[in-house]
Amino acid sequence: MLLPLSLALQLQADPSFQPRLAGVPITSNAITDAAGYATLRFLQTWRSAWLQSGAFEGYGQTYLRLRDDHCHWDGSYVPGGQANGHDVPPTVIHNSSRRSMCPDWYADAGPIPGDESVLRDVSLTPDWRARVRAERAVLIDSLEALAKLKPGDAWITGERVRFLVDQGSVHEAVAVARSCTANKIWCSQLTGFALDAGGDYARADSAFDAASAAMTPEKRCEWTSARLLLDSRGRSDYDHLSCDQRDAVNRTLWWLSTPLYSDSASDRRSADFSRKVLIQLHGALPWDERFDWRDRYGGEALAEMLVRYGWPAFSAFGGAWEEMSHASWMGFYDSTRTSTLEYPQDRLHLVPDWRAVQNPFSATADAWQINEPELKNDEEPAAQWWPAEHYGRAAGPIRQLSDQTAVLRREDHVVIATASELPSSTFKLNPDTAAVVLVRTTGPNVIEKLRHDTYRNDKAIVVTAPISSTPAIVGTELRAARPGELSARTRFAITPPLPLATLAPGQTAISEPILIGTREGAPPGPEGALREMLGSTRVRGAKVGLYWETYGWTASDSVDVAVVISRHEKLSAIRKLGMLIRVAHDINGSVAVRWDEPQPGHSSWTIPGTVPIQARSVRIDLSRLEPGHYSVTVLVGKHGATTVPISASRDFVFEGVGTK
Repeated sequence: MLLPLSLALQLQADPSFQPRLAGVPITSNAITDAAGYATLRFLQTWRSAWLQSGAFEGYGQTYLRLRDDHCHWDGSYVPGGQANGHDVPPTVIHNSSRRSMCPDWYADAGPIPGDESVLRDVSLTPDWRARVRAERAVLIDSLEALAKLKPGDAWITGERVRFLVDQGSVHEAVAVARSCTANKIWCSQLTGFALDAGGDYARADSAFDAASAAMTPEKRCEWTSARLLLDSRGRSDYDHLSCDQRDAVNRTLWWLSTPLYSDSASDRRSADFSRKVLIQLHGALPWDERFDWRDRYGGEALAEMLVRYGWPAFSAFGGAWEEMSHASWMGFYDSTRTSTLEYPQDRLHLVPDWRAVQNPFSATADAWQINEPELKNDEEPAAQWWPAEHYGRAAGPIRQLSDQTAVLRREDHVVIATASELPSSTFKLNPDTAAVVLVRTTGPNVIEKLRHDTYRNDKAIVVTAPISSTPAIVGTELRAARPGELSARTRFAITPPLPLATLAPGQTAISEPILIGTREGAPPGPEGALREMLGSTRVRGAKVGLYWETYGWTASDSVDVAVVISRHEKLSAIRKLGMLIRVAHDINGSVAVRWDEPQPGHSSWTIPGTVPIQARSVRIDLSRLEPGHYSVTVLVGKHGATTVPISASRDFVFEGVGTK
C-alpha cells in the first residue's frame, strides 16, 4: 500500500525528513509530489521483492541473526530467556531512540547472494530482479520527464542520479550530475557521488572538494568531519578541536588512510563523502527500502552506521513473528523491517589509530590493523574484531603483512632493509618480486617510489634501498596483477639515524640487530645476511641467526661483545603474590653469551669506508627457552674500558621449538 500524500508532504514540514548534512530543500508543488509518488511506488515494489526473496531463498535465522534482529540498544534481548555469552551484539549504534543498529559480519548460514553495496538488487530472486529493474527503468524515465518540467529541482536531480547508480547506469548518472542546475554544493556532491560509483576516484575527490569550497565554514566543518571514523579516544580529542584544527587533522588522517601509496588513489576519502551523499539521497524520504529514516525511529543511528561502514552487503529478514515481537518490546511499529545488517569479513579498516594521526612519524606498524585477525577458539568473528570503520575496496582486498625492518648507516647515506613475511598460499598473493614497490611519504601528495633491490628467501620478500635520514612513513607494497585480486602492504614510520660522516672523531655506534635465517654452513656476510632476513619478529624453531654492524671500530680493535636474551612476560597478580611470599618463581629472566674480538672462528666482515664498519653474524640456540616475548640485546665495548658499552636491542616472540 502506498503512503498517503500527507506523509509525502511531511518532507517539507518536518526538518528531520530533510536531506542530511547539506540541507537541500524540497519545494512543494505538483511536480515534486508526482516525483515523490513515483519514487515511493517503486520503493514499495523493491521492499516487497526483498521480503519475498528472503523467504524464497530460505536464509536461516541462526542464533546470531536472531540476536541481531532484536537490536536492543540496552542489550536486553536474551533468546528463550537463556544467556550463553553472546547475547549482546558486538556493535550497537544508538542515537537517542529505541531503534538501534547492530551491524555484524556475515553469519555462517549457507550461501550469500552477493553484495548489495555493489549490485543493489543482488539479494532478489531472478524473477523479482528482472521486474525491479524494469520498474526502476520506468521510474528513471518518469523522473527525467519531470525534471524537464522543472529544471533545477535539487530533489528530483538527486533521485535521478541515485536510481541511475542503483541501475548500474553510472555514465548516465555522471552526465545528469554534471548537467545539474541546482545549487552548486549539491550539484558538486552529486557529481562526486556518481564518479565514485564509477571508480573515478580522483575526479570524485575533486568534485567533493569543490562542494566543500562552496560551503560556509560551519557547514564545511560538519560535512568534512571525520569524527565517526575514529576510535573512542580520537572522538573525544576531535570534539575539542576548532574547525581549523580539524582541517589539519583531516588532511593527516586521509593521507595515512590511503590504501596503497603506490597508486595514490584517494578512494577511501572519496568513499567517505560518497556515503554522506548516499545518506542525503535516502534520508530525503521518511522510509526507504527496508529502513525508516525518521530520527525518532533510529534514523540517526542508521546514518552513523552508513558513514562508518557503508551500505550493508546483505540483510536477512527476521520474518513477521520477529517483527511483531520486536515492535511489541519497543512500544511502537515503524516502517523498518526487522532484519540483520551484515558485511563481508574481508573489509579493510584503513583509518589508523588516533595516536598515529597525532604523531605520524612515531607510528609503529600496529597503528594500522587493516584486516581481521585470525580467529581464536570458537569465538564469533565480530567478538574478536569490530573496528570503528571499514571499507570494501573495489580494486580488490589488501593483506597487511608483518615486517622486520632495520636501518644501516653508510658514509653519506643510510640503507633501509625491510623484510615482509609472505602469507600462506590460501591468500593467493602474487609473489612476483617485479611487482614489489618500496614507498616513502612525508605528507599528503608527497609520495616517492624508491629505487630498491628485491630478494626472495624461503618465507619472505626482502627490500633494500638508500633512504633519506628525515622522518617518513615507509612500506613495502605488492600490487595485484589484475583488478579484484589480492594486494599486500606494510606501513610504519621511521626516523633514520644520520650518515656516518656526522660521527665525531673517536665516536662509535651500533646498528639494531637483525633476525635472520639459519641455513647450513658458515653464518652469512653482510649481503647474504640481509637476503636471509626473517619477515617478522616471530621466531619459529630452535635456532635463529643474528646480524649487526658496529661503526667506528676497526677489525684489529680489541672489543668485548655480549648477546643478552631477556624474557618480558606480563606477570599476573597471583604470580606476583606468589613471588612475594616465595611460593612462585619469576618467569622472566636473562641469559647472556660473552666473548672477545678479534677471535679466530668468529664471523666478522669489514665494509670499506672512511668510518670503519664491522659486520657480524652469529647463530643462537633457543631450544631451552619457553615460548613467549623476548628481547635480544647486543652490547659492544672497548676491551678493558670503564665506559658503558654501546648497545642495541630488538624485541621478538619465540613461538617454540616445534613451530616452523
